[in-house]
Amino acid sequence: MNGCVTRRQRTGFAFSLLCAGMAAASCAPHPRLAVAPQILSTEWRSPGAAAPGQAASDATLGQAFHLAELERLTQKALAANADIAIAAARIERARAELKSARADMLPVVSASAGLGATRSDDKGASLFRFSEGFAGLDIAFDADLFGRARAGRRAARHRVAAAAFDRDAVALIVEAEVARLYVQYAALSDRIQFLDRNIASARELERIIGVRQREGAATRVDVGLQAIDVRQLEADRLRLAEARERTRNGLAVLCGEEAPRFEMEEASLAGAEAPLMPAPQPGALLVRRPDIRAAEARIAAAAGDIDEARAAFLPDLRLTASALGQAATLGGPLGSTLAAGASLLAPIFDRGRLNGRLAAATATQHESVELYRKALLTALGEAENALAAAGHAHDRGRLIEQILAEAGITARLARLQYLEGEADLRTVLDAERLFVQAQDARIVSIQESLDAAIDLYEAMGGGPQPG
Repeated sequence: MNGCVTRRQRTGFAFSLLCAGMAAASCAPHPRLAVAPQILSTEWRSPGAAAPGQAASDATLGQAFHLAELERLTQKALAANADIAIAAARIERARAELKSARADMLPVVSASAGLGATRSDDKGASLFRFSEGFAGLDIAFDADLFGRARAGRRAARHRVAAAAFDRDAVALIVEAEVARLYVQYAALSDRIQFLDRNIASARELERIIGVRQREGAATRVDVGLQAIDVRQLEADRLRLAEARERTRNGLAVLCGEEAPRFEMEEASLAGAEAPLMPAPQPGALLVRRPDIRAAEARIAAAAGDIDEARAAFLPDLRLTASALGQAATLGGPLGSTLAAGASLLAPIFDRGRLNGRLAAATATQHESVELYRKALLTALGEAENALAAAGHAHDRGRLIEQILAEAGITARLARLQYLEGEADLRTVLDAERLFVQAQDARIVSIQESLDAAIDLYEAMGGGPQPG
């Protein structure tokens, strides 16, 4: 008879738990979640789908550009850059939070022990007399009936994924910045080299004009005009040299080195050519861009936070078990007690705080969706800009090559005509100036083509990827 009553009591207790859970679940609010947008574009607006040059199947920009020093600096930056190290530390922090969330699913075990003593006035005995002792073990386990701990663990897991994608995004930015600064450094070196040749040529022309002045074939104005051109070229060289030093120092920071100790090989764009980088469909950015994938992971993490906040409205079932051993006197008989129980805890007067937490989690989810939309729009805009820049840089390069060829012929003929007395100095100076500008513009054009390829590489999420 007693067994029957016990079974009925257990059945009634379980039924009470079920009813309480269903009643509480009906009271838990249902927030309205924001929906992440999809990419509607199916093709790019820019007609050029790739940068000109040879097809690029390499994984890094240094390999694609066939620049060994750039590849060395890239690997150095990926290993020692401070921003990448900061992003890696954030991954470790997210993993630690995931471990903490997983620990919420485990039982809590605690132990206790103690001795009881009385003070003795007997001078022939010990000062204290130990008369009793006890030891206990308690085990508590949250049954997680409505998945609050599981939701927290799921949110923490998505935050780890977001942190990992953030690190990939930072690494991609660092790789692109190293390539961009290296190309700039090499272009400045080439421009300085060409400027040195032009300065030497201009000084020679200045000497010739001085000789002609002494012979009465040139005026003091002619000498002054050429002297001004020479000093202007020298001033331009100083400006380029300063820019090259700043660029070198920028590379030192990216590579994680102190600028005074940073060393790099001589750089030149000779032989460098922008590779062919076919552009995938716009929808491919969803899986290629790490910043978009990080934003997507944060949406999933925010959804887990909402589930956790909703589950807080529901009752918690806590299972406990304890064992206690106790002796009235040391060395005496040991008594033991075993106990097991279950407690159902439901919030009643805490709905204000719970509603606030749920509202905050819902707002965070809405924010994460908007951040995702912003990342999506930014990625599409950057890709369109890179595709357009690649095509325009190629067209500008062809025009500048034609200008350079014509300017070289014109400058050479103008100098010969001046020496033969068939042209005035102003014609020579104008022709020389145009030739110098065309030479400088050609180097800048090569730099722009490589920069466009770098921008396209970054906008598409890096090198070729599977799928």
